[in-house]
Amino acid sequence: MKVTKKRYLFLTYTILFAILCMIVFYPFFTNHLSLIWGRSGEDGTSQHLASLLYYGDYIRTFFNNLIHGNFQFPMWNNSIGFGSDIITTLNYYAIGDPLNIVYVFANKANASYLYTFMTLFRAYLAGISFIIFGCYFKKNAYGILIGSFTYVFSGVFLNFAIRHPFFLNPMIYLPLLVVGVEKIYRKEKPYLFTIMIAISAMSNFYFFYMLTAVAVIYALIRFPIYKEAGFFKTLGRFAGWYILGLGLSMILLLPVIIAFMGNARSSSGVNYFNIFLYQRKYYQSIILQSIGFHQIGRGTSLNFIALAYCGGIVLLLKKSKERFPYKASLILGVVFTLFPIFAYILHAFSYPTNRWHFALAFIVGAVLMEVYDDLLDLTLIQKIGIVLGIVFYYLAYKRYAEGAIDVKYAAIILILTAFVLFVVNEIPFMSKFRLNHLLLLGLTCFSVSFTGFGHYSTRLSKVINSYVAFDEAYDLLGKQEDSLFRSANIKVNQLDRVDAMNESVPNWGIIRHIPTTTNYYSITDKNVSDSLENLGLNQYQYKFKFKKLDMRENLLNLYHVKYIVINKNNAAKIPNGYELIKSNEKNNLYENKNIVPFGYTYNTYVTEKDFANANAAQKEQTMTQNAVISDSNDIASASLKKSSITDNLVTHDVYTNFYYHKTKKKEKVVQIQIPKEYFNDQCYIYLQNIQTIPSNSGRNHILYTGKNNTRLKVGISGHTANIYNAEKDSIYDIDNRNYLVEVNTEKIKKDQKYVTLSIIMKRRATYKIGKISVVQINSKTQTAALNTLRSNPHLTDISYDGANHFSGNIKTTDDRILCIPFAYSKGWKATDNGKSVKVIKVNGMFCGIVLKPGTHNIKLNYTTPGLKIGTCISLISLIILIGIAIRSRKKLLKD
Repeated sequence: MKVTKKRYLFLTYTILFAILCMIVFYPFFTNHLSLIWGRSGEDGTSQHLASLLYYGDYIRTFFNNLIHGNFQFPMWNNSIGFGSDIITTLNYYAIGDPLNIVYVFANKANASYLYTFMTLFRAYLAGISFIIFGCYFKKNAYGILIGSFTYVFSGVFLNFAIRHPFFLNPMIYLPLLVVGVEKIYRKEKPYLFTIMIAISAMSNFYFFYMLTAVAVIYALIRFPIYKEAGFFKTLGRFAGWYILGLGLSMILLLPVIIAFMGNARSSSGVNYFNIFLYQRKYYQSIILQSIGFHQIGRGTSLNFIALAYCGGIVLLLKKSKERFPYKASLILGVVFTLFPIFAYILHAFSYPTNRWHFALAFIVGAVLMEVYDDLLDLTLIQKIGIVLGIVFYYLAYKRYAEGAIDVKYAAIILILTAFVLFVVNEIPFMSKFRLNHLLLLGLTCFSVSFTGFGHYSTRLSKVINSYVAFDEAYDLLGKQEDSLFRSANIKVNQLDRVDAMNESVPNWGIIRHIPTTTNYYSITDKNVSDSLENLGLNQYQYKFKFKKLDMRENLLNLYHVKYIVINKNNAAKIPNGYELIKSNEKNNLYENKNIVPFGYTYNTYVTEKDFANANAAQKEQTMTQNAVISDSNDIASASLKKSSITDNLVTHDVYTNFYYHKTKKKEKVVQIQIPKEYFNDQCYIYLQNIQTIPSNSGRNHILYTGKNNTRLKVGISGHTANIYNAEKDSIYDIDNRNYLVEVNTEKIKKDQKYVTLSIIMKRRATYKIGKISVVQINSKTQTAALNTLRSNPHLTDISYDGANHFSGNIKTTDDRILCIPFAYSKGWKATDNGKSVKVIKVNGMFCGIVLKPGTHNIKLNYTTPGLKIGTCISLISLIILIGIAIRSRKKLLKD
């Protein structure tokens, strides 16, 4: 294709893309809504926007420090969860993606606009990438345009990538990666392949795995055409350039791989007996979702234009050896969509979900591009096939759609598409003045406009209700908390944590530089996750999402939570030691005036093995008196006394084997009367072995999908606690759960004989609770234990730079275990009076150091595990690549 034609092609695409975006996203713009998903704290706000804004500030701060002679490279941030590595946590959302450099210009005023523009710009680049692919294979320009719009405006973008903008990145990379594979086969310059491998691996390891799998499948499909080179020789060439690209990416990929090995989310199990078939409803819906804007979940995103539906039929009904790769790819894409085992494999053996459908969108776009000329000159068998395809879709609509208006409109568009195709084929005049080309291009634009508009129209869906207005996105990330601190003239440092009881948006502290008790990142250390899960927290939703410490006095002190922000209407009991210091119209700010110091010590310990056998209340009490260590060998050199699990609790069993099978949608409330004498001044309701089983469970080979939130609530003494317990077979199912629900006994009246416990069930399911108990806490013992921790030797003269370096002094008269409430990581290295000492894991998730009697200057220094060696590998790989390029150029000039 000539350069001039390419320019017109890119220009035409750019103009039409802009017009289509104005139409498709008109409901957003007319309602002054950004493309940020997360009005109620969903991923767009709490993960993507928060990470991108932080990354922009991170870049600015880094270069500003360089200008002023500070060469520190921050690698740790205490405002990410309970403290986490910056590079490995944010690589999934921001770091490594070259497009995110633009966020260096982000600020409070333009954040929403920049985010929205970059989402659309990524989609635009996906289309450009597809056009480059089409031009490389010298396809018809109109076919390329139609294929690109089919690719970009598929369900992958309209359903999922709009909510997670980085889901568009593999759509940008895949067409270029395919061209790179083709260049190696054709013995052209292989650098595109290597560079795309490197960029993909650095941008996002999650999609890099899928891109690798797709590239391998494509190479195998194309191999018969280039088989004369020999399989093993060809494999060696691909492997060499792939490994070189992998080497280039190691500066980021190696640290991320190391972090992923200890990731909480990857430790979730899967039922291997139910990943062979989906439910019947899935197969019914997938037919309806093939075109239009019907949605079904499981990451399944088809929603192609009706012309693509016809194009697939046209491809399969014409014999052609040259088109074998297209047919094979389309058939494989359909087969992979039909069986969850393939979704499981392509999702890195984690759980079945079809997030690989960006590859299917590429296949469908490429197929439509390939058969474009056929669409202008259909054979009789192809025409019959299209008619039968329409009949099949219409019958599916009548049988399964249950009158769904979106499917009805899709069927109408399909019929209109077939009519236009027959007009183009049967009326010779349409071939004059390129009317046939313009009509098909216009039909494509109309279909994209209707499908996209249908996704977001307020009349046809409620999708846009969860998107954030341009002027409110930044404020959702901790504005209320930040304003309270400012009005109270309090500057929160990087050590004092804040618990915001009514904060619905997690991760808000990252852009405010405030350590919090919230976490919602896909890369989350399993030590932190497991520790919090085992404490029976109500606000622990699943492996990588938890927020708040339920106002539990012991945990707030042990985790160094100095401030609490709480809504005035909240009926929760304020823990001891917290005093009201500031108030506004909605919230109160409390400060712990008697907090346990940052860096406290123990002279006794229990092992994790013994600790694991305790119940949630015992674990909490034990940590106030003893250090919990993973391995006794870590303290072999110290004279420390082994203790036992604290058992100063009084437990009254109330109910065993609670079982309720709920079949109706209406909310059901079960009330249990508990004698008042079971309660003292401080106590918990202890719910053990909660399990929720979806009402549609069945045969072992069927994949049933439980809900991630059962909407189970527990109410007592005026306080209602939400219980987040993912249903069995949900992707976030972590088996039976135990919960401690604190009772505000101040609300119990003196003349009451019984206290009512309400179990509130909203979703149709089977609810099971192994045991319901009341656990009484000995307040005097608890207060004494906390006072002992406060008076024990602890760190003084603390210095922390907010990043990689922490220090403090301490004097001890006996052997001690020092607990520093930074999340434990192998990246922390410690010195005691300048001598290297081992950092051990204490209390399940924090850094610990064994101390001998004497005066100690303790220093902690953090380095991202794998960063140094990864950087070396990347530099060596870059030198090799440059050397190969220079050598190849010299050889070319010599020839």
